[in-house]
Order: sequence, then C-alpha cells, then structure tokens
Amino acid sequence: MIAFPAGYSIWLSFMKTNQIGQIKGFVGLDNYAALFREPMFGPVVANTLTWLVVVVSFTMVLSLALATFMNTQPRGERFLRFCLIVPWASALVMTSTVWRFILEGRSGMLNRILNDLGILVGYPDWFKDPSTAFMSVMLVGIVTSIPFSTYVLLGGMKTVPTDLIEAAGMDGASSWHTWTSVVLPSIRPTIFVAMVLNLLHVFNAFTIIWVITGASAGNIADTTVTWLYKIAFTVQLDMGKAAALGALNFLFLIVLIVGYMFLARPLGSDGTPGRTSLLVRALRESLSDWAIGRGIALRRLLAPLAPGWRRTTGWLRAPLATLVAIIISLFFLMPYIVMFLSSLKTTKELWSMPATYLPTEWRWENYIEVWNKIDLAQYFRVSLTVAGLTTLLVLVVALPAAYIVSRAQFRGRSGFLALILMTQMLPGVAVVIGIYREAVLVNAIGEYWFIILVNTAFNLAFAVWLLYANIAAVPIELDEAATIDGLGRLGILIRVITPLISGGLVTVIVYTFIGVWNEFLLALTVFNDPSRERVVLTVGINKFVGVFETNYQYLFAASLMAIVPAVVLFSLIERRLVGGLTAGAVK
Repeated sequence: MIAFPAGYSIWLSFMKTNQIGQIKGFVGLDNYAALFREPMFGPVVANTLTWLVVVVSFTMVLSLALATFMNTQPRGERFLRFCLIVPWASALVMTSTVWRFILEGRSGMLNRILNDLGILVGYPDWFKDPSTAFMSVMLVGIVTSIPFSTYVLLGGMKTVPTDLIEAAGMDGASSWHTWTSVVLPSIRPTIFVAMVLNLLHVFNAFTIIWVITGASAGNIADTTVTWLYKIAFTVQLDMGKAAALGALNFLFLIVLIVGYMFLARPLGSDGTPGRTSLLVRALRESLSDWAIGRGIALRRLLAPLAPGWRRTTGWLRAPLATLVAIIISLFFLMPYIVMFLSSLKTTKELWSMPATYLPTEWRWENYIEVWNKIDLAQYFRVSLTVAGLTTLLVLVVALPAAYIVSRAQFRGRSGFLALILMTQMLPGVAVVIGIYREAVLVNAIGEYWFIILVNTAFNLAFAVWLLYANIAAVPIELDEAATIDGLGRLGILIRVITPLISGGLVTVIVYTFIGVWNEFLLALTVFNDPSRERVVLTVGINKFVGVFETNYQYLFAASLMAIVPAVVLFSLIERRLVGGLTAGAVK
C-alpha cells in the first residue's frame, strides 16, 4: 500500500506531464533541474530549515521544562494534563482553523486581547502580512507539538528510580544538580525518541501551514511540503516536478534522521564511545560545567540572603506552582474556549471589529441547526467505521510482528526495522499522487477497504516500533518458562506478553484511532464520495468553508462535537498512556 505509491512517485519524477496529468515521456533529471531553477527554491528551502530548527528546538526545550514541572505533581496537575490532552486529541485541521480565526486582523481575538492589555495598538493581519505570516505558523506549530512531546518526556521521567533521586538529595545535591546529574542522563533514550518523532512530525507538517496561510501569503510561509502540493494541484499542475520535490524531501529526511541518530548515539559499534559521540559529549559537558560554575558563583553571591528568602518564599511555593499550572492550562485550552464561544455567535458578531469576548446573543440553536446543514450523523458513522476497523487491523498485524522482531534473530532484522521506520518518514502529501493512481487502477475510489488499508500502512510503523520496545523490556526468561509449561509462540504472546505490555497496547490503540479519526488529506483524495455516503467527518465539516464566506459558528459547533469523543477517550486512559509511550525506551 506504500511501496507502489512511493515507487510510482519516484518513477513519475523522471517523466514529463501536462497540466491534466498525462505522461508525455521520459525526461531524465529535467524535473529536478527545473526545481533548482525555480526562483522560490532557495527561499522555500530556507523556510523549511528555519521551520525545522525553530519549531523542533522550542518544542523540545519547552516540553522538557513542562514535563519536569508536571513531574513535581503540583496542585492542578490533573487539570493541566486534561488541557494538554485536548490539543493532542483534536484534529489538526480543526485546531489550525481556530488558530486562523484567532489570528485574523480586525476580528481576531489575539488582537483584541493585545489591544486591551496595551501591548499593541492597531489590528495587524498576522497570517496575511508577509512579515509575520511565517512567524505565526511557527508559533502554532510549536504550541500544537508540545503536548505529545511533553507526554513522551514525562513518561521517561516516571521511569527514573526514586531511590537515585533520594540518594542525590541525601548527598546534599541541589534540585538543579539532581536534575542535571540524575534525571537528565536517565531519560536520554526518551529524549532521543521524542526528538526523532518531532523531526518526523514537524518536517511532514502540512495541515497547519496550509490551513492558516495556504491561500493568502503566496510562498512566503511555504515549506517544501506545502510547496509540493501547490506545484502538483493548485499553481503549476506539474505532477512530474512535484514528484521530484517529494523524492528530494524523502532523501533529505533520511539524511536528517540518520545524521541525528549518528550524533546522538552514545556508543560506537564496539561498545566504546565513538569519535563523534565523544565530541558531542565533551561539548555538552563543557556547557554543563560552565552553567554549573556560573550557578555556584551566583549561589555564593546570594548565600547571605538565602535564609530570609526561604522563610519568605517557602509558603508561597505551593500556591505559586498551582498558579503556574492554571496559567499553562488556560493557555492550551484557550483556542477551544474561543471555538466554543464563537460557535454560539451570529455571523455578524463573528466578524465584528473588535472581536467580542462573549456572545451578545447566545445561539445554542447553532448546535441543533448544524445537524440539518450537513449530514453530520453520517459523517460520524463513517469516521467511526474507518477509525475502528483500521485500529483493529493495525493491532492484529503489529503485535505479532513486534513480538517476532523482538524475540527472533533472523537475517535482515535490522533492515526490516529500518524499512518500517522509513515508512513513517513518508509524508502523505509526497505520495498522495501515487496513492490516488493506485486507487484508480484497482477501482477503489471511495471504497472502505482501500482507505482502511492505506491508513493501516501509515500507522503500522509507530505501532510496531512502540510494541517492539515494550516487548523487548519483558525478560525473555518468562518466554522460556512458559515454553517449559507447554505454551507455543501464540500462547506466550497472548497469555504472557500481552498482559505485561498493556500500557503500550493502550497507547497504540488510542494513537491509531485518534490519528485515523483526525486524518484529512488521504480521505479527501481517495475517500470523498457524497453520492455513496462515503465522507469522513474531517472532510465533511469543511463544507462550511466557502470561497467568499465561512460559517464559523457551524464549523466550530461540528468541530467541538468531533473533538469530544477523542478527548473523552484520551482522558479515560491518559495515566496508562504516560507509561505506554516510553516503556522499553529506558532500559
């Protein structure tokens, strides 16, 4: 399901195509040469590198700080966890839409707040102005990436033995020294996992940029992924050149991930630190020593003030932590509060200048009218069917595959794992041309079985890798004992392994279900047939988005109803989710 689209896209990159997609013959590397000659090639590549560096760096630093704060279990932590679940569980197309609404110029809520606080005078068009468009989408990219990364890192911190932390405290280590000397080294494998997943997610990000700036800022906010879509479907209609850009994207991503794995690898092939690893370690230790030295000097300078400071602020620590937790919670919940309040407004009030905080007329009937505006019940049914069957199929395939890879030593094992990881690197937009062509060849446009198989293929990589890490953490002696008791491989997997990796299984189930429930691009391309009632929720509710007018009140009402099931599902299992995300990574 992935090999053909990927192979077809590579083959197409060497072909000449016209604007209706007809192939006109072999042209060799002409499509690649034409890309390099494009005036926007340099700026778009620069945008892509900036997008990667800024979004991934800020996401990792802020997620690490937030996970550390949550690991102290301040009052309000449960509410903070819930507020992080909401953006994680919500469809990215819906979250991006509400952020676009918030960033509007004259009627945007951000401008209203900044003007009321005296921070800003005027109403800039954040995502329409070329000077601020790219900054706006990077901000949204960071905010939407933090929840998942925070949960991954928090899961790693939960595995750090408490006796190590207590021993450091008994030795007189400060909280900062304990964190840098005990906690941080212990979660290095988790940081590695979080970084790789972030690189994949951020590089392949299409929805945020496309929804917010796709049609309003030219190429000023484009990355190579969104530019590819414009070349293929909106501006140039050149499938060959778009396929060439997709191949370059994939090659760059492989180099990026392999390079990071090489730099982050703690040991060489012989078990000793490699030259690069030693260099990275020396640099890290030098920076750490510099920071610790400055910290010691500052502590000595402030030592006379310390007793009075502790007496004054000691009783404030818990209330202050609670206040910080509430502020962070409201920040992540804010877009959905705006979505809820806007869903109760009239069209006239939605576009009033300046924006109103609360509806002047609370139109609860919007939630009733939306069911008649579009076939919402049908969209829910179709999405539940596709997401449920895909999740079941992913679990049936991934669990035995992960067990075999974890326990069996066979030729090509490492290559198999690498091949699975490569499928995770493929952005859907890069192979959407091949997927569409594949669907046409087998007469599968609008067919349940095809969209389920495609979604399964794109979600298997994460499932196999996560379950592989979980199973690898289970002692193999348990398998041997079960074999002596007469159990076969299948019996061991079902009766011994599965109960011990329940956290990982729950994570795979939820991650897959939510991923398919929120998927937009593939469903829009190969599963969008209203005449046969084959439309998923994320595609169907976009009927409210028009060329000249967008009915935000109905769009937000339908979006909130789509978000609720995902958020409830996440909330019910989020404590098991924390352990499942990194079980086996810290071993």
